[in-house]
Amino acid sequence: MESTIISKYIIVPETKSIRAEFDEKGNCRSIVMEGNYTFTVDMKPVEIINASLKYYGFDLNGAISGSKSVIGSCQAPPIRIPGRMNMYWFPHTLPHHDECVWFALHHVEAILPEGEDLSRIYLKGGPCFKLNTTAKALSEKYDRTEKYETKISKRTENTLSFIMERTTDIYSVEKGKRNYVITRKKD
Repeated sequence: MESTIISKYIIVPETKSIRAEFDEKGNCRSIVMEGNYTFTVDMKPVEIINASLKYYGFDLNGAISGSKSVIGSCQAPPIRIPGRMNMYWFPHTLPHHDECVWFALHHVEAILPEGEDLSRIYLKGGPCFKLNTTAKALSEKYDRTEKYETKISKRTENTLSFIMERTTDIYSVEKGKRNYVITRKKD
């Protein structure tokens, strides 16, 4: 029984991973794991990542550049799909390699060594991948993505901080157009 092949795909919060598959003619397409479903998309993994970023108003080059500006220069940097979904993804190798597997940070359960240059990455809900890379290298990519997420979270949280002298006066703090407005209340 042949499965349906989808021509286009945009990442959603339930998307767990995207990996390459080659058809009988050697053409690269993707196997997408979304929730409990796995299906084929007639796009390379990096094309799905880029199409998803563009759908939300960004692109892969900008996402990589932004990532590097926050966490420093590195190979195979994580990317953030911003907006309300605010999803973080990391590649297991260089993003433009056809065989690159992409993982959603929030769906990774564990990374374990499988041998000298092999590892297993377990996703929530049971799926597991065996990859030709060390568990240490994969864990570093995972940790880098977590670091990226933490730094972005700290930068984008709405926090209110200000210093005032201690007095017996009463002040009100209100949000203005661009800043907070502090006014002294009259008796």
